[in-house]
Amino acid sequence: LQRHLPPTCRPTLAMIEALLLTIAALVHPAAGYDDSEDDFSLVTCGSTLKLKHKSGFHLHSHDINWGSGSGQQSVTAMKSSDDSNSFWTIASPHGSPTCIQGTPIKCGMTVRLIHHNTKKFLHSHRHASPVSHRFEISGYGNSEEDHSDSGDNWKVDCDSHSGYWQRNSKVRLMHPDTGGCLYAQKEISFTNQNCRGCPIIGQLEVCGLQNCQYVQSNDAYWKASDGIFYPKRTS
Repeated sequence: LQRHLPPTCRPTLAMIEALLLTIAALVHPAAGYDDSEDDFSLVTCGSTLKLKHKSGFHLHSHDINWGSGSGQQSVTAMKSSDDSNSFWTIASPHGSPTCIQGTPIKCGMTVRLIHHNTKKFLHSHRHASPVSHRFEISGYGNSEEDHSDSGDNWKVDCDSHSGYWQRNSKVRLMHPDTGGCLYAQKEISFTNQNCRGCPIIGQLEVCGLQNCQYVQSNDAYWKASDGIFYPKRTS
């Protein structure tokens, strides 16, 4: 790994921005949005959230590149629940028009996830992950410059009575390009034995599990937890 994590003990501009956006959404929902009792029950386009693994760790990234594989920005899972580097924004897939903010995400829909602080897309490919040697997960491109490719696309696999991605309901994020899915195991973490002296000791490896459509594993499931959830758009 090439660079150390920056200090996170002081509030960042992103954290302040997130707080203000949350207050604005709760106090005065915009016209065209459903302000009913259940308006925040769905994950919608434009929402910025944390993805929580069954282990209690959160999908995480930071301005540190992998020292092996692709050399792209590293993605891990972190135990702390109050780190702003664990926020991801839901966006339309590569090659599609920008989705309308507040559009509910249907089960089976393809999306991209933008890392809020660095603007990188959650990405996978066939480079080997550093510990388990499955598919590597990285941060790639730049959402502000529209630098993206199909490796940034993720299909939302959920079993919901509503047919939509529900908050606090488990989903799998399937990767069409590789046939893998977003995966972590509490037993596979970064230690002094496999990452001596690196700044991600104690974090979990996040990888792409090969042939995921044929494998049933609870370690492939994630839930939307804390974040800024735009209410469902009604028109």
